[in-house]
Amino acid sequence: GYDFRAAYVPGVTLTGAGQTVALFELDGYFASDISTYESQAGLPSVPLSNVLLGGFNGTAGFNNTEVALDIEMAVAMAPGLSQIIVYESPNPISAAGIADMLNRIATDNSAGQISSSWLIGDDPSWEQIYLQYAAQGQSFFQCSGDNDAFNWNLGFYQQQTDDPNITLVGG
Repeated sequence: GYDFRAAYVPGVTLTGAGQTVALFELDGYFASDISTYESQAGLPSVPLSNVLLGGFNGTAGFNNTEVALDIEMAVAMAPGLSQIIVYESPNPISAAGIADMLNRIATDNSAGQISSSWLIGDDPSWEQIYLQYAAQGQSFFQCSGDNDAFNWNLGFYQQQTDDPNITLVGG
């Protein structure tokens, strides 16, 4: 776990102390996987809070490893976090379902940083939510996808690439 910090932020003393992170997730996870990772990696046990949306029951499914990885990397990179809020919805999800989750994160306004590792595409109606994040001091980090910001196989842009209210990461 601490190897990630050493590789990506060598010499940085900030640990995320006092911060809460929100994770946008499209599956459930096994809590025991998280506690085992924290224990074996010598990391602190960061409290997790689950918010279930869209009728989802939180049961870990086929994509639970993506959810676990997101949680584990947040803990590894910011071991001083006060809490991780895991917003969970079923996959696949509609544009309206995505908007509901993004809006719930904005309405709760409980996390200064929001992360999504899922390809959710883009919809102009979400811009108002992104503006609300910015006005509230929340930073939204959206993955660009495994094939950079474009996926020509699908014939459209996967993620918003020019929105000043979100940060596109990865690649």
